[in-house]
Amino acid sequence: MKNGALYIRVSTDRQEELSPDAQKRLMLDFAHDNDIIITEDSIYWEIGISGRSADKRPSFRQMIAAAKSPEHPYDVILVWKFSRFARNQEESIVYKSLLKKAGVEVISISEPLPDGIMGGLIERILEWMDEYYSIRLSGEVMRGMTEKALRGGYQANPPLGYNRERNQTPTVNEAEAALVRMIFRMFTEEHLSISAIAKKLNLAKYPTKRGAHWNVTHLRYLLGNPFYIGKVRWNYVSHGKGKRLNDSSEWIIADGVHEALITEETFEKAAILLKRSATTGWVHGHMPAKHWISGVLKCASCGGAMTYSSETKRNKAAYRCHNHIAGTCPVTNRILVSKLEPAILEGLETFMNTNHFEYIRKITQETSADTASILKEQLLDLQKKEKRVRKAYLDGIDTLDEYRESRQAITRQKEELTIKLEAIHSPSSTITEQDRLQMADNIQDVLLILRSKDADMIKKADAIRSICEKITYDKSKNQLWFHFIL
Repeated sequence: MKNGALYIRVSTDRQEELSPDAQKRLMLDFAHDNDIIITEDSIYWEIGISGRSADKRPSFRQMIAAAKSPEHPYDVILVWKFSRFARNQEESIVYKSLLKKAGVEVISISEPLPDGIMGGLIERILEWMDEYYSIRLSGEVMRGMTEKALRGGYQANPPLGYNRERNQTPTVNEAEAALVRMIFRMFTEEHLSISAIAKKLNLAKYPTKRGAHWNVTHLRYLLGNPFYIGKVRWNYVSHGKGKRLNDSSEWIIADGVHEALITEETFEKAAILLKRSATTGWVHGHMPAKHWISGVLKCASCGGAMTYSSETKRNKAAYRCHNHIAGTCPVTNRILVSKLEPAILEGLETFMNTNHFEYIRKITQETSADTASILKEQLLDLQKKEKRVRKAYLDGIDTLDEYRESRQAITRQKEELTIKLEAIHSPSSTITEQDRLQMADNIQDVLLILRSKDADMIKKADAIRSICEKITYDKSKNQLWFHFIL
């Protein structure tokens, strides 16, 4: 008797392949006929995932790790076809070699191999054919999607401001559309910075499309999305090993058939301002910034701003109390940028990990009826989605586990939106445990930007201002005080 595992995968490309349940049944029959013991926890599922990269297959990696462990739980791994194990020959060879060293054999129940050199040769040929098929299929899918994009077809969920049923033209969601127009108005007419807009939206409890907290990335994408002038953009990003923005020459932008929310004139004006903000930067919505912490760092002695001094041949880049330079602050408060930046990152990291905030200024303000209507609209959408999920289960499209998972996700979203609605009708300045958790999440988002090599000074400036009202520095105590804002 041998101990074995089953690896069941159904990919995303809709090619002719057995269902997961059919694969399981055939492999269990094979295991029974060949005296291989299979337990329920040794069955690994991968539904709707391509086999071209192991990085995107968590169950596969979990199975490999278990098979290589000192406990040696498996002697064999059964797959319906070798293509289910991998569609990348290089990865297939690597992982099969690792398993072989651990004394684990990979067996395809539908592709029996002869013993000896000939069996290994046939296996390599099958792997090469699987990879070739995957590459060819990927090319065909890409060509089909490109052609559809050129015709103005829709290949993704619509952005904020629109609703869409499957295979239908997106329609305007009036409540969300009002929010989109307001964002463009604040940016192009009121000339607020992106970080200032994010603050206003979050303070007013306006949610994103997914009900999340607004940040600079969300707003830059929204303000630059041609969908709002009736166009369809495709091939904007690549989803290989990590998300990567493609060069604008690779984008496909075509006329759609959906209703536009803003004029082309407004969109072009926003594009110009976006480009300008990427090179000059705005502090408090208007003034250019020399460094990402400019305008936020304050002197602990007098409360005045600490100003940035660029690096020269004689001096390193530093911040100094402006009032001391002017002769109105008696304390020489100065800190090198090389010491300040890591100290800020270390401080944010500590707050994020401990959730211990001595001071959070929680601003409440009168919120317009639009906010409540947007949240109510999203709740209605979730109710419709709940009905669709239930129908999919009753029609036999989704399994009971899939239905339960979908219901749980919808319930969580409904609870979050309900809490936001209650907060609008009953605003409170009390700092709750939920506020502390939200603050920690916000800090985590900011840290990712501050530590990113790809984030420029503008993005970092917007990020720190989204969570900090000010940071106070005291040279005598060598301490920083963070004044967070939620």
